[in-house]
Formats: sequence, C-alpha cells, structure tokens
Amino acid sequence: MEQIAVELSPFTRRSRSVAVSHVAQGLERGLEPGEHVVVHDPAGEEYISAVVADIHFELDDTVYRLELGARITREEAIEWTAPPVEGDRLTTRDLIDLLAELRRSEREVASALAELKVH
Repeated sequence: MEQIAVELSPFTRRSRSVAVSHVAQGLERGLEPGEHVVVHDPAGEEYISAVVADIHFELDDTVYRLELGARITREEAIEWTAPPVEGDRLTTRDLIDLLAELRRSEREVASALAELKVH
C-alpha cells in the first residue's frame, strides 16, 4: 500500500477529498481506481486512510482524486504500508478496507435506486 504525503487544508478536510499529482509524489507506479492508500499530513502528523476515487490523465502527469476515510494511528500506517506477510491474520487495515468497500457499495446502490425512480 502506498503512502501519500500531503498537507491537508481545512477545506480538504471538510470535503473529504484531495487531488494529488503522480509526479509531485514521485510514485514508482500508477495508482488504480479503488486502490487504498495512506495519506500522511506531515504538518499535523496525522495519518488517514483513503481510496483512489478518480484519475485524470494529463500530457505530463497523472492526477489522482483521493477520498479521505478514517484517521489511523502511526502504528497502523506502518502496518498498512508494510509488505504483506503470507498467512497473516485479519488486520485493522483489512477491516477498514471492508468498511470502505461497503460504504462505496451502499452509495452505488442508493444512486442506482434513485436513477430507477427518475425513469
């Protein structure tokens, strides 16, 4: 799991969304839609779970929109970004990932139902 370092403004915190540049972050590989990442705000020494919600391709860069999730501890951030170990038990990261997926699924179902009502 990737860790993204970015200072979060009050607006970003309220909107629960932040755009980050692939080039500025110096990422070794591209992020995928739905991929989970850890956002580290060095100014506040905070760690926040996030998911790649959208990707925008430009000529010389790629911009990712991350939806911010729950705050996590520094220790959890270290655990999440560590390489997976074969046969590991269920972790806090696994539970957060499952809850995030459930939240996204719930929004998608609600949106689909609303669309059906319109037609």
